[in-house]
Formats: sequence, structure tokens, C-alpha cells
Amino acid sequence: MLKSRTRLLTGLLALAFLTGCGLPMAAPSNGNERAMLQALEKKRSVPVAIPYKTSEQLTKLVNSGLDLWGVTDDVAYGTGDKRTLEAAKELGLTVKYRADLRDENSYDPKYRTYEKMVQDMKALAAKYPNLCKLVDLGDSWEKTKGKADRDIWGLRIGTGDLASKPGVAFLGEHHARELVTSEISYMLAEHLLANYGKDAEATFAVDNREIWVVPMVNPDGHVLAEQGKDWRKNTDTSYGLSNFGYGPEGPGVDLNRNYGYSWDKAPAGSSKNPDDATFRGSAPFSEPETQAMKALLTSRKFVYALSYHSFSNVILWPWGYTHEAPPDKRLPAIGKKLAQFAGYGAKQSAGLYVHGGTTNDWAFGELGILCYTAEIGTYQDGFDPPYAKIGQFWKENLPGAMYLLKTADNPADVFGPELKPSISESSTFQAPDAVAAEVFYGKAGAPGSGTALQKTAQGFTLPAGGSKRLALVHARDAQGNWGPFNAVWTR
Repeated sequence: MLKSRTRLLTGLLALAFLTGCGLPMAAPSNGNERAMLQALEKKRSVPVAIPYKTSEQLTKLVNSGLDLWGVTDDVAYGTGDKRTLEAAKELGLTVKYRADLRDENSYDPKYRTYEKMVQDMKALAAKYPNLCKLVDLGDSWEKTKGKADRDIWGLRIGTGDLASKPGVAFLGEHHARELVTSEISYMLAEHLLANYGKDAEATFAVDNREIWVVPMVNPDGHVLAEQGKDWRKNTDTSYGLSNFGYGPEGPGVDLNRNYGYSWDKAPAGSSKNPDDATFRGSAPFSEPETQAMKALLTSRKFVYALSYHSFSNVILWPWGYTHEAPPDKRLPAIGKKLAQFAGYGAKQSAGLYVHGGTTNDWAFGELGILCYTAEIGTYQDGFDPPYAKIGQFWKENLPGAMYLLKTADNPADVFGPELKPSISESSTFQAPDAVAAEVFYGKAGAPGSGTALQKTAQGFTLPAGGSKRLALVHARDAQGNWGPFNAVWTR
């Protein structure tokens, strides 16, 4: 856990200067190992960086007890103990003890607390009663035991008969310490509602989709993070543990290892040990938080689900429990598109490391939902970056969220040409590989049934004149593939 960004960056620059290169160099392995062992005499686990070559190696490290924070340039960052050191030796890898990486939490007070999040969600629902509804999706573990009064809240956004429209779900904070994820989720809801009737894309999404936003899947854990604890799991103490220390080990269940389908299929990446950070629980959906998500995602046919996590700057898709490719070519194609928008990497989840019991595997494997994980930030950001970084993360992740909303009618649109508005004229669209384009007004119809647009040297241009109305434009390539719609206001 990175506590002081200034201290971290100062340390990295100093080491880089001494070694004459752009990255810090580890101390000699014997001295490095000795320092790590000395640190482990005082703490159960310590911050480490481990360069690795394959996902199989990273899987074994995680299975050894490495609490993986994230990956950057094939270097795993996290906290490890003697088990991690021994596993790395067996794999021929060097564990770099990183005393400069703080493994304590820092909580920027500008982040929303659980109470503030609920307050703000209620305010949104009150401000836009015709566009959204606040829904109690279920209880946290502590509420089921009478220890606290926390619910899992979701915003249901849309107009008209929502049951007849494609569903898209956005989920934040399965892991308590991943603070940016609840903020990005909430900001998406706020963006859609505040820009309805103003921004064409937001208006189209609200009118034509059933959108669910759940910013805090893990409210009990978030409260621990608010207290400065480096916490990942929920707070379930029914497995014989009760010490909530400053490290992630201790009571609780890793909610993103508690889903069905691949819960017991992965050879590693989740733990049977209640004390481990990736403890999967006693059975699939043993926790009220994952039960609430199961109830939501099975309540109707969702097309997409996007679960926000941190960190690694990567977009992931199923499968996580096996390297076998998923039986749907749309999954990787759309995942790569989301990564392109964000400037992130893209890979099948198992390509990072093998792990089961995830939201992605269950939602796709059981329900056929095209489900993705967005890992936000790098190890320099960590789980608790200054709130000032939220603006950057928002700009990176908004385009991907809007892309899911625009293609929920037909995810196969990813294989067609994507029109791009001309910089000089917003009513003109360009797509070099498009041979035809058409427009619908107000609501999209069947491909090929709209008003055809003529192609000129400048591109495809909407007819001028008439009152302001919502125009939906898309294009077709020579192979007959139609691309996603662009929503714009006519002039």
C-alpha cells in the first residue's frame, strides 16, 4: 500500500540517479534477502516487487500468499512473506524487498465515505426522479449480524419501459481498499443524469438502456479503509478470525473469489485459508454481498457488466480460471476496444494470473453476460492515490463505459466501422473503411432501413435544416458489417 507518493517518487529518483538508469536497481540478492527477513521479524508481510516472465509464475506467487496489488511492465507489486520468498526461489525469480513502497493505507478525506456515498446517491435520485431510482439491493455482512446498518445501494437509470431495453451494469469496490472504483462508478451515474437532454450520447443511453450503477459492493470493508486500514475483503468474522490489522490478512472473504462457476475450478489464485487476502469463502455466494450481486445480475438479461478494480492499467475478460479462450469472439474484441479508449493494456484474465470465483467468470459462464474488469492506475498510484488523480482516471474510463452503453443493442457492432465526427464539422463523419452510412432519428431501426447518407471526400454528412433532434448514425463496411451508432443533435 502506497502511503506517501512524494516519498515514493523521491526514493525512486534517488535510486535511479545512483544506478544511472531510469528504474531503481535492487540491492544484491543476499543483502536484499537479509533485509527482507529482518523486516519480516517485525511484520507478517512486507512490500516487494518481483519481476516475472509468465502468468504461471505469477499464479504460483499469488498461491504462495503474495497479496498482489497490481502489475506494471511484468513486475508484480504487493506484500509477501517467507512463503513468497521460497516460492520465488523455486521459480528462479528474485524478490526485491521494497522498503520505499509503503504498505499502510492513507485515506484522502476527499473520497466519499460510505455515509457520504449513500447521501449523494439519495440526492441524485431525488433530483432526477424521472430518470433514476435508488434501490436497496441487500445487506452487508455486518448488517446481517446486527453489527451495523449498511446496505448495498444501486441506482437504476433509464426512461420508459426498462424491462424491454438492453441492460448494462457498472460495479465498484468489490475490494475495500480500491478507493477510486466507487468514485468512478458514482461519477458515471452523475454524468448520465446531469447531461440528459444536453449531451446526445448520454441522452441516447438513458432513453434506450436499463443502466445499473452499484458504487460500493463492499460497504463494511470500505468503512475499514476509511479508518486507514489496508483492507481487501469484507468483514465476515465467522471463520474464527477477528483481528483487523493494517495488512490485508485476517478475517473476511475476498468477494471477487466468492462467485460461482469457477469457484473451485482454478488451481490457484484463490485461497482456502481464511487468513489469506484471497480467501474464497466456504462456498460460492456464501457472502450476502455476492448474493446481492447474484440477485441483481439474474433479475433480467444483462448484455454487459463492467467491474472496476485497481490497479494495473489493464482491461480483463473471461476466463480467469483457465487459459482456454472464451467461446465468444466479441469478448476480446470489445475488451481491446475498451483498453484502446483508456490507453490501458488488454488481456484475458488468466493471462495476468489464474484465479477463479470472479464476477467475470460467473457472469459470462452462467449468464452469458459480456463481463469485463477495468484495473485502474499503476503501482505509483496504488489503491489510495490522492483524490486529485480522479480526474485523470475519469477521462480514461468514461469513453469505454459509453461504448458499452452505445453497443448494448448489438455487441457485434465492434466488428464494423466506427464513424468519427469531423473536428471541423460535427455533422460530418469519417470512417476510411466504410462504404455506406445511414441515419435514424430518435430511435434506431434495423440496419439498412435508415436514411442513407451520401459519401463525399469529406465523409458522410447529415442533412441540414429542421429542428433539433437526436440523430443516430452508423456505417457499414464492404463485408456487410455495421458499426456502432453515434448519437448527435441535428442543427
